[in-house]
Amino acid sequence: MGDEIVRAFEADIASIPIARVSGDDEGERIMKLMAHMFLRVWTRFAVETGQKLTMTPFQYSLGMYHGQMNWAVNEALNFSELPQIELGAAYGRKHVLLAERYKAKEEPRIRLVFSLEEDEEVKGNPVSVNYLLYDSSLKGFKFESAREALKAAVPKWFETVMTRTDAPLWGYCKDNLECVGV
Repeated sequence: MGDEIVRAFEADIASIPIARVSGDDEGERIMKLMAHMFLRVWTRFAVETGQKLTMTPFQYSLGMYHGQMNWAVNEALNFSELPQIELGAAYGRKHVLLAERYKAKEEPRIRLVFSLEEDEEVKGNPVSVNYLLYDSSLKGFKFESAREALKAAVPKWFETVMTRTDAPLWGYCKDNLECVGV
């Protein structure tokens, strides 16, 4: 099943009209590309597993579905002010794929992380640990690199969703990705 889901992921992402995605600035364009990617992952997982992951902002705020993995992003949404997009679920513990814009030393950046809820709590609240998939300056952003980083994790993420158990994704992240904070 892992190879099949990777091939489906590749086909879904290949349908994104990368050259036609534009924005007033690079940050807006990148967040539109991330919205396209997240919407396709949300749809693929719903089709293959029957489970709808939770997306923030809500998937139908980000775009309109036209069937056959064809999404159009919502041009009325101010993507230049959108700091992050989340896609996840909870099967005992919460997991979220997060695309977020941030600044490091005044340089605007984008990163993809899996934020995984751990067993520990601080003041009664669960602690989430972030595992880095991709990080780049906005100017140096390469959609293909972000796609490849996520593609490597898709089989274990899919297994987590299919089996409704967190072990596959947690194991993958801990064994293969850099922990970048809580």
